[in-house]
Amino acid sequence: MPAIPARHDGPKPIAPEQRPPADGGWRGRMFESFGDRNFRWFYASMLGQMASLNMQNLVRGYLTFELTGSYAALGTVFLVNAIPGLGLALYGGVLADRVKNRKNIVFVGQLLNAGNAFAVGLLVLADVLAFEHLLLAGFLQGGVNAIMMPARQAMMPEVVGMRRLMNAVALNAAGRDSVRLLAPALGGFLIAWFGAAWIYFLMAGFYTFASAALLPVRTDALESEDSAPRRRTTAGGLTAVKEGLRYMAANTVMQPMLVSTVAFALLAMPYVFLMPGWVASVLNEGPAKLGILFSLIGVGSLAGAVLIAGMEPRRRGMLYLAAVALQGVALMGFAASDIFWITAPIVVITGIGEAGRMSLGNVLVQSYVDDEYRGRVMSVFMMQRSLASLGTFFVGVLASVFGVQAIIGALAVGLFVLACVGFFTTATLRELD
Repeated sequence: MPAIPARHDGPKPIAPEQRPPADGGWRGRMFESFGDRNFRWFYASMLGQMASLNMQNLVRGYLTFELTGSYAALGTVFLVNAIPGLGLALYGGVLADRVKNRKNIVFVGQLLNAGNAFAVGLLVLADVLAFEHLLLAGFLQGGVNAIMMPARQAMMPEVVGMRRLMNAVALNAAGRDSVRLLAPALGGFLIAWFGAAWIYFLMAGFYTFASAALLPVRTDALESEDSAPRRRTTAGGLTAVKEGLRYMAANTVMQPMLVSTVAFALLAMPYVFLMPGWVASVLNEGPAKLGILFSLIGVGSLAGAVLIAGMEPRRRGMLYLAAVALQGVALMGFAASDIFWITAPIVVITGIGEAGRMSLGNVLVQSYVDDEYRGRVMSVFMMQRSLASLGTFFVGVLASVFGVQAIIGALAVGLFVLACVGFFTTATLRELD
């Protein structure tokens, strides 16, 4: 069994050769990774996948609330999506650390998600869709994503190398948020004009495109940059899972980063999952306005991601905590508003905070993890979405009892307080560069 480091004395400094070149200043750094053809194909694949995911968040929630009219049912859909993610994510990380080419895992996973979306579309088109079908589709997709997403995240340094990692992660987030800007609004209008079935068929097409765009992607950038092959774990199954967990628990950087990302996600993400019910019951609006709000979150996230793409890798831990605090304050305003035109600018600010939380959290974990454990660490990082989905089940139940505005407001306060506690009490996290 490979030795696992007991402790790290502190954050690994980023070597000068790993820093983005300063030539051209902020604007010159912003689009650096797009000069790499390899990254452009990887980016196109990500756009296809994220278009599907964003449309799905909208249409699945819309159909669930249409069929049941229940916040608890909305929470249940995300619960069953989270269960396989929690059960299989670490094994997905082990697989990402063992296979020679992580791209193959992502390629197959996206094709399976395409088939899932197409099947649901047929059920909607035939007018036989039931709530149970949405539960089954969510469960299957959660299992596929649990295996696929650690490999996709761990691919990033292999695609662009460590020197451009922060830029590439931020550009990836900017593309994701550009899609979130367009896809939900398009989805909302398509539901209103053509019906939900055609959204699912479009999602299947985007997933298929995402797989095809991966074919030209080479995953040897890290090898050529480090002049050494990627290290792969030789352990399998439960042994490799235990090794990964021991590594994360012993590493003084990974431990606070992963705990904070999960805790912040549990408080910050439920409002997105409950948005279909929020728009219908609090704002008294329909699917078109629902799509607009999802897109406005994307506007804020895009603005935040573009700013991060041009930053130098300095004081990133402090910026990470500041972004979380900003999102907490914005969510307090969101919870207090029941007027669409007041809510609209507020969700832009929540998107800016979310960009900092997600992008900086991702790049900090990727920058400080040892490559042998990258897949398993990223599986825990990606588990935040499944845990947030699980938390949304309980949030949905509480919202049915106490009111959704009161519950979202309480989560917002908790998010802000936790960010402040992290800033003043966790020096390792605050001082990450």
